[in-house]
Amino acid sequence: MAKETSYYELLKDPRWQRKRLEIMKLNNFSCEVCGDEEKTLNIHHSYYEKGLKPWDYPEQSLHCLCEDCHKKAQDIKTLINRQLGQIDLTENEIVLGYLLGLQMSDVPMIVAEVFSYEVALGIGDAFKLAAEQVLDSLIDGKIDGWKLDEIKKRNRN
Repeated sequence: MAKETSYYELLKDPRWQRKRLEIMKLNNFSCEVCGDEEKTLNIHHSYYEKGLKPWDYPEQSLHCLCEDCHKKAQDIKTLINRQLGQIDLTENEIVLGYLLGLQMSDVPMIVAEVFSYEVALGIGDAFKLAAEQVLDSLIDGKIDGWKLDEIKKRNRN
């Protein structure tokens, strides 16, 4: 039986070292948060997914951070995960919807699947809309940020 490679061993892999360098270069070898160019830089994975190697993640999920900002990002992620573990599934769906709504407000071409009233509630909250407005505007159970912006503008008029 083959021995599984540890995560820390994977970080020594040339594929990760190349990807890591690309991300640092894209950010001009400075921290994305504080702009520091002198401190040691780390590449922060904004999420982890079972089965993915460190170099398999999309560029937009990798962030060039100084050690201090990286620690803060990790600490915040830990706190968020702890809080998510304290609320029920219904509340998690509302949080998911809100996060999708925030993402769609930044990148309107993102399409979200709205699989429950709670997800619609969260998306609506991010856009200052009622869940019913989100649900009434779905096409095949999905919606994008442009449609949500359009509804929001109509509400203002």
